[in-house]
Amino acid sequence: MSSRCRDRLELQVAAAHLHQPSGPKEHDESSMHIATEALSQGKHIHHVVPGEPEEPTSTIVLTSAHRFYVDIRVLKDHPSEADIGSGSQSYLSNPIQWAFAGTSESVCDSNGKCFSTWHHWIDSQTDDPARDRGEMSTQDDGDVLENGITLNPETGMEELYEELWTDLPLTPGSSSGPARICVVLRVEEVETGMRGMVVRVGRWCQGILKKDGAVSLERWQWVEDIENSRDGTWDVTVRVGADELPCKHILDVEKSVEGTKIDCGAFSWEVVEVSTW
Repeated sequence: MSSRCRDRLELQVAAAHLHQPSGPKEHDESSMHIATEALSQGKHIHHVVPGEPEEPTSTIVLTSAHRFYVDIRVLKDHPSEADIGSGSQSYLSNPIQWAFAGTSESVCDSNGKCFSTWHHWIDSQTDDPARDRGEMSTQDDGDVLENGITLNPETGMEELYEELWTDLPLTPGSSSGPARICVVLRVEEVETGMRGMVVRVGRWCQGILKKDGAVSLERWQWVEDIENSRDGTWDVTVRVGADELPCKHILDVEKSVEGTKIDCGAFSWEVVEVSTW
């Protein structure tokens, strides 16, 4: 799900990570697949059933250097991101088509075919998600076509699908601190099954928390004020659910130190990754 279509973006920095059921495991050099830094925009999604490719959501996937990712898909028939701005409003009445987070990995075989797998450590639709795997094929114009099998959120069934992606240039974050920074936070309570993950890549940050079946999530974006020649600002473009997420705590790059804890609401989140590029 590199992210799925027209308004979808995927921000990605190099590297790899494996998955274990209780949560992401430590980096394994022997299984590393290196990817170039990329900001990809989806052009279409099509589940292989009658119908034309379309995009009913605004979806952003943020992927870290160690392959932690957060994927949030907001239905377009709710207030636009431009209308929300500065956290003044929230999306209302179940606007999320799908949201999930975990780790991903990519490999290429001897024939040059490349495959990516996304492990859903958190999933808004189920507590027992299936594996999501697709073949990635570069097209003559540089776009990437993804084919595979995944859950169709409209039918609740696993189906064949295709998605088309195009790479866009990465944009730096705020003017203070490193222009390009990646930060990952993680929280888990094994006894209750509560899990949460936040990923910031450059000028984007988003997170998801699932507790007792209820999902809370946020998406933040750094918006430049070019017209007035001013520094930009962080805007909350999506906020759903009752629980607070610690996104705002990692927008200040000086406070992001790997191995430290960040208290937010009732939970203490661990900074599991900080990198710059």
